[in-house]
Amino acid sequence: MLITKLEDLRIYQLAVKLRDEVYEEVHRIPFYWKNDDVRQIKKSSSSASANIAEGFGRRFYKKDFALFLSYSIGSSEETPNHAFSLHKSGNMSLEKAEYLKKNYTNLFIKTIKFRNHQLKKTTPKA
Repeated sequence: MLITKLEDLRIYQLAVKLRDEVYEEVHRIPFYWKNDDVRQIKKSSSSASANIAEGFGRRFYKKDFALFLSYSIGSSEETPNHAFSLHKSGNMSLEKAEYLKKNYTNLFIKTIKFRNHQLKKTTPKA
């Protein structure tokens, strides 16, 4: 199946869903508890989907696309780290932190597979 729209890309759909869940969760934290971990988890969860989007915009340049997918992979690893920091400070349940870890690991694996598939594709000659 040829993907022509970013919104049809399953890894993007998953990244956006997880980003929205992170935002919903951290908006429950009282303002006086908002710290670097809150800012960082919002940035890393946004970065996962944003880098997929930017890479998709560069999809005609295989190495650029792969590079931005790699950035997204890094953010998928970073986000659970902040979730467990928020849990440790009492601002996120262990269940939610584990849920995010499981689902960001899933995104991580799917994005790696997608990136590797993109790198194997041949670039059409003009």
